[in-house]
Amino acid sequence: MVKPLSGLDAFEPEWAATAVHEIGHAIAHQQTGLSVRRVRIWRTWLFGNIRGCTDIDESWLPDEQLPGYLVACMAGPEAETYWRSLTGHRGKTVSHGDEANFRRSGKGIELSQRQARGLARRLVVAQWDRVEVLATRLATSGTLRGGAL
Repeated sequence: MVKPLSGLDAFEPEWAATAVHEIGHAIAHQQTGLSVRRVRIWRTWLFGNIRGCTDIDESWLPDEQLPGYLVACMAGPEAETYWRSLTGHRGKTVSHGDEANFRRSGKGIELSQRQARGLARRLVVAQWDRVEVLATRLATSGTLRGGAL
């Protein structure tokens, strides 16, 4: 069994989960050949909710990169779910925006959300050591530039 993210133990569980979620997206985008500009997590000023965002350089994707992009949409929720299973931290994996991106971008692509989640899960597990290191860095700093990935 894979050990939990010891570096993230110092952080509030939802902060750590969001860091893992965003790093899942970033690693999957890179595996697809997309350039990640930055990854960030923050608290909203009014209610203190935790948010995250992974920015890629491409604003338009050629058809051949769309399946990889769709897998990357699901890699965030899959990374977070996997982390929660390893650590025992309960909570709801929030992926409404990820699912909306999948639906919007996946029209006409022969890849179901279930298939994309399966591929994302395999990628996350295969890259888990990297997820661990980068999520700890993101949780510490709040922002990582693409070159730091």
